[in-house]
Amino acid sequence: MGRTPVLDRGRNVSRRWTALVAMLACTATAGAVIGATPSDADTAGRAAATAVPTAGPLDNHTVEVGPEERIFGPSGLTDFPFFSERTASGKLLGFISNNDSYSVTSKRNNAKLVRPRVILRRGRAGSFDKCGAWLIGSIHKRGSRWMALYHAEAAGRGDNNRCIYRDQSTVSSVGRAVSHDSGRTWQKTGQVLTQDSDMTGPKSEDLAMGRLVQYGEFLYFFYAASDSNTNTTRGLHVARSHVDDLGARGTWRKWHCYKPSVLADTQCDFGGTGNEGLGGNSNPMRNINPMARGIIPNSYLNRNVALHASGSSGHRLYVSNGIASNPPLDGSDPTSGTTAWTSAEPIYPPVSNSSDRLVDNWDRTTRTKQLYAYPSIVSVTGNSSTSGQVFYIYYVKLFPGGDFTDRYLMRRKVTITSGAGVNRVALTTYFRRSDGRRRTSTERPMESAFKAAGGEGFLAGESVSGYSQVFECKKRKDYLLRAVACGGRERPVRRVGWISPDPDPATEATVPIYRCFNRAKRNHFASDSRSCDGKGRREVRLGYGLPPA
Repeated sequence: MGRTPVLDRGRNVSRRWTALVAMLACTATAGAVIGATPSDADTAGRAAATAVPTAGPLDNHTVEVGPEERIFGPSGLTDFPFFSERTASGKLLGFISNNDSYSVTSKRNNAKLVRPRVILRRGRAGSFDKCGAWLIGSIHKRGSRWMALYHAEAAGRGDNNRCIYRDQSTVSSVGRAVSHDSGRTWQKTGQVLTQDSDMTGPKSEDLAMGRLVQYGEFLYFFYAASDSNTNTTRGLHVARSHVDDLGARGTWRKWHCYKPSVLADTQCDFGGTGNEGLGGNSNPMRNINPMARGIIPNSYLNRNVALHASGSSGHRLYVSNGIASNPPLDGSDPTSGTTAWTSAEPIYPPVSNSSDRLVDNWDRTTRTKQLYAYPSIVSVTGNSSTSGQVFYIYYVKLFPGGDFTDRYLMRRKVTITSGAGVNRVALTTYFRRSDGRRRTSTERPMESAFKAAGGEGFLAGESVSGYSQVFECKKRKDYLLRAVACGGRERPVRRVGWISPDPDPATEATVPIYRCFNRAKRNHFASDSRSCDGKGRREVRLGYGLPPA
């Protein structure tokens, strides 16, 4: 048996009416080809919180996920959650990172990103950011004066000042940077947050990436870390600093649980002692995956929302219990059971199953499948501080067999509508003019020559009782959709959604979807037209999909 060629040996719904506990699967992490993936990439899923209750703030809403769009790549530069900000003059700037941080020119509200320019470089040998400086959204702005935090990594103990990402030995913390010209140039001001006092690890203990959000008079920073160097299970932690202090060193305090006095009950908040930003104690939030740290207020729901995106467990939208203007924090009484989060809503399906080691695999080979990482939420106008009824989800993606030089920054438009219904994802046919071939899926083909030719209705983005799974399958150069499972000689590309085998008005499954075949080109595609739009012969009805929400 031949050995699989290694591309790069880097670092290692249920619906309201069904009962499916949310999966919070995790993935292993590994290094990159160009620069290096932040070594905290997406490992904290294994540390996720307790099972998420089925009831939540989205119970009377439906989530519609649009077609996948490619906005940047292939490139080795996009390796961190994307965000964008507007200057006082209205110019929209995008921000991407990999070891160094870049601003990019945004076209058509981030539909395309061009001309990356370095704005924040990794530090010198021996510094806390020697191995990388990844700028974190969102940015706190006062006119032309901007302040941001950045994810920093240093060489690990015993590594002779080398950045060895593969064995997770780099040490992560958070630095601060300021700009006095609306984000054009940046100056570092030093380290402001660490999870332990001596920065010795282990890696899973260190303070990883995060998200900066202002609520009232405070700046809140949500990040992944563990409680201590003996408990390496990661959770979502929070630190805050008063807005007047602009996030300066020495002004941060962590949310932690403590006893105000010997006889007092334990309480959890930002008070007490021993919870300073540099090396102080902290405790995690419950009921949220720490990889869903890209928290953003949503004005339509009047809640805070966050996204966890992976190939192993699919895309899941978290919604807070509290209103959007309040920071999502668990109750001050740890025995009360009051939590900031209860809902993890599945909105896009997993590639295969949570035990498939070829999915979300950072050790890339020609056999590895899709990889998703670094999700974020940005408004339709490019605002990274708030979102509305319609917003975009962004994520870094590798296609099957793709190397780390082939990273893409992708996005999808998400629309939330009032009224309980099946969460759905757009089924789209793509056309390649050069050879006339078509391909239908809920993910766009990697080849840029394929252009969206039309929508074919929607598939369920979550498991629904009575529905069948739909897979995209490949046989030689032909891609085709099959309900239930791929054929014996076909290779599964991914699960693309769920479909009802029969009309089901109760769940709105009323749109017939057919598999079609163009004999001349030996090419399958799907259509919601019984005549296959005149492009081929109807082969079979796959089932009944959904209309727009």
